[in-house]
Amino acid sequence: MSDLAAASDRALAGGPERHRQKAREQGKLPVRERIARLLDEDSFVEEALLANWLGEGLGADGVVTGLGTVAGRSVALMANDPTVKAGSWGPKTVEKILRIQERAMTLGVPLVYLVDSAGARITEQVQMFPGRRGAGRIFHNQVRLSGVVPQVCVLFGPSAAGGAYIPAFCDVVIMREGNASMYLGSPRMAEMVIGEQVSLEEMGGARMHTGVSGCGHQLVASDEEGIDAARRYLSYLPSSWRGEPPISSRLTCSPITISAMRGEPRYIEALPSRMITTSQKAGM
Repeated sequence: MSDLAAASDRALAGGPERHRQKAREQGKLPVRERIARLLDEDSFVEEALLANWLGEGLGADGVVTGLGTVAGRSVALMANDPTVKAGSWGPKTVEKILRIQERAMTLGVPLVYLVDSAGARITEQVQMFPGRRGAGRIFHNQVRLSGVVPQVCVLFGPSAAGGAYIPAFCDVVIMREGNASMYLGSPRMAEMVIGEQVSLEEMGGARMHTGVSGCGHQLVASDEEGIDAARRYLSYLPSSWRGEPPISSRLTCSPITISAMRGEPRYIEALPSRMITTSQKAGM
């Protein structure tokens, strides 16, 4: 029992202290604080906490998965831990992501991806890509989930190489300015292969994707703002294609009459405020 408690404590701690300190310097919330901000209090039920528990510094194998609620509605989530080998993937990481995707499909609930990952671990690629439950099945599952349940991604840091497909296949992608990036090949790779020098922001930064490529939908200034935006988006969407969007409280207001007479002022700015519901105003 003491070994189980010690293993659980190590898994909950994540990566080494030096990596946790680096994340703090970048203004990043710890992975479990991100989850706590997204979900309703005390609603999270974690899966496979002790994945790869024998590995040193591999808390939960770099990804936290489980179920919780947002505004009382069930959601599934996966959240990379950037303190564990930069949030990179190993075979058990892949298995955890596949399982939570399958759970979202079975239950018909939204899936939220809190992404901060350097992609696949080079030393373990042989083990994690081949087979029917290899890393490629993550993207296959995303395509199957598309149009069935909402898929929302908050991108806090890198989403490199194959990992870049996760945000690309989501319905909504929220990117943190200055930290988030999404790319298949790095700037160094581009320079070595084709001799072109390009910055990370130009290749796949948050501002580029939200302003040029369109792969990102909303640019935010902090982890907290990104998570709050994800909660707000979920409040507009049904849990699955079978359901209806949440009903917002309606405003009671007098009708607006717009005069057709020429030369008479029309106070059109009053119209949008009558169209926006109270709940939407609170989220803006």
